[in-house]
Amino acid sequence: MKFIPLYDTIVVTKIENDNKIGEIYVPTNENNIIKGKIIETGVGTLLKNGEIFPLIVKINDIILFKDSYNVEKYKVDNIEYYFIKEKDIISIIK
Repeated sequence: MKFIPLYDTIVVTKIENDNKIGEIYVPTNENNIIKGKIIETGVGTLLKNGEIFPLIVKINDIILFKDSYNVEKYKVDNIEYYFIKEKDIISIIK
């Protein structure tokens, strides 16, 4: 399925963290922070003067974002997609 997000909407898939060290499970994600990969982006933020301010993030960037009430989720073929805004991103991981 191909998504075409509008303006500053970003489509992200979750990257599962490997929380095991040997045979020990190490719990993480206490603050509902999700690691994800950007699969689609809109063109940018629509400014009041009608211009588009381009997004900083790009397709295939690995990011951290907080799972909050304003994050929309959609599940297709057992894959959960997150629809977020660039302002909801905590960090880009390089």
